[in-house]
Amino acid sequence: MKRIFTAVLCVVLTVLLFTACGKTDDKTPKFTAADKADRKEVTAAFKNTDSGDTLEVKLNREKSSDEKTALYTGNADPAKFDRVIVTADGTETIELAYNDFVRAWDISSGKPYPGTQVMEPQYDRVTFDYEDRKKDVLIWKPEDYDPSSADKYAVIYMTDGQNLFDRKATSTGSWGVAESIAEMTANGGQKCIIVGVENGATWRDEELTPDIGKVTEASFENGKGKYFSDFVMDTVMPYINEHYNVYTDREHTHIAGSSSGGIESFYIAMEHPDRFASVGALSPAFLLYTDDTWVEYLNKKDFSKNAPLVYLYCGNSSADQLEQALCVGTKTMPNNLKACGYPDDKVVIKLYENGVHNEMYWRAVFPDYLKYAFPKASE
Repeated sequence: MKRIFTAVLCVVLTVLLFTACGKTDDKTPKFTAADKADRKEVTAAFKNTDSGDTLEVKLNREKSSDEKTALYTGNADPAKFDRVIVTADGTETIELAYNDFVRAWDISSGKPYPGTQVMEPQYDRVTFDYEDRKKDVLIWKPEDYDPSSADKYAVIYMTDGQNLFDRKATSTGSWGVAESIAEMTANGGQKCIIVGVENGATWRDEELTPDIGKVTEASFENGKGKYFSDFVMDTVMPYINEHYNVYTDREHTHIAGSSSGGIESFYIAMEHPDRFASVGALSPAFLLYTDDTWVEYLNKKDFSKNAPLVYLYCGNSSADQLEQALCVGTKTMPNNLKACGYPDDKVVIKLYENGVHNEMYWRAVFPDYLKYAFPKASE
């Protein structure tokens, strides 16, 4: 009888345990990996970059409305993990951002994009006079953009507009910003438009190099970053505010870029802290100036009333010497800001040890920037 009782008790406890686990899973947000291929085994390895905690989940195939796309899902709490690597039949993706805004990645091409559907972003192209030439600005709006809604749209101004939307823009794709924003709004985040200024011509380095002192590389002397900054603030921004249904306050205005675009975006935000809530500087070319030059420049600014959130990212792959060099300057910038009295809680730095200098990695990181840029929407 005692053995029977023990056996029954074990069965009951087992049922209760699995029932409890089922309830927990039902409440835990679902991660989705989309793939055009029919996979035998798909797993997701989640990581918390602050605590080091990890979780590996075997993904289960679910039915999809698109017969050409398979969906593989599993549960992981974005409050506990911020990155994920998906392994499909032994092939790993790079590290991908994971949060309340972006919980799905299409891994079909081997160059993951946010979401489960392939997008072909459409955008407005506006041409402005710029010095003795013309400059195009690309404005992306969500498909359900409402030009008259009372609930207006936030704006992210970005450099290198030519690489933001078109998946054929570079050998590693685009930034996938439209895909990220679409996922963010679908998951209850801030409605947003993207304004991308093109910098793809021979003048790119000149346009995106602020002149704050003596540069460390002679080829970057005589930078005209101030002219570009003035163009964004005095020409592009007024045009957007007049022609699009956007908020014009500081809280809903952001700026981001990578490489030379990263240093220029940072510079614009530091020049106008009263106009931007955040800046995303990815793989920024801070090494163009010494730390002493940066501290001297930043000390001239007053951040007592307005200090934009500074989101810094860089890779550090031994296979990419440029990215490794940029990583040095990225790591020291928080100390430079601190030396000038910048609030510690307004600086975020994220590093990918295997990250290289291309759009695929910036695409993988961009949703993480969104999490910090729009904190109220994610709470």
